[in-house]
Amino acid sequence: MDKSDNAYKTIGEVAKILNLKTNKKGAMPTHIIRFWETQFKQIKPKILNSNRRYYDEKSINLLKKVKFLLKEQGMTINGVKKILNGEDF
Repeated sequence: MDKSDNAYKTIGEVAKILNLKTNKKGAMPTHIIRFWETQFKQIKPKILNSNRRYYDEKSINLLKKVKFLLKEQGMTINGVKKILNGEDF
């Protein structure tokens, strides 16, 4: 049973959506998403029972933008922060 597109996604599902590279053991690199949460205050997942993170469509789109700017445009974290703080979310 697939979730609808506007349903909340787990951190593992978000890592797949972002197409983050798995490590040698095949584990999803969810630590990257958790690190980005600490760096970009705009990323606010819902944290429910036993600290599980759930992301809405707005957060996922923001994570896609962060990944694009960092990985594909080669920007620094401070550069991305300036862009995100300058835009109206």
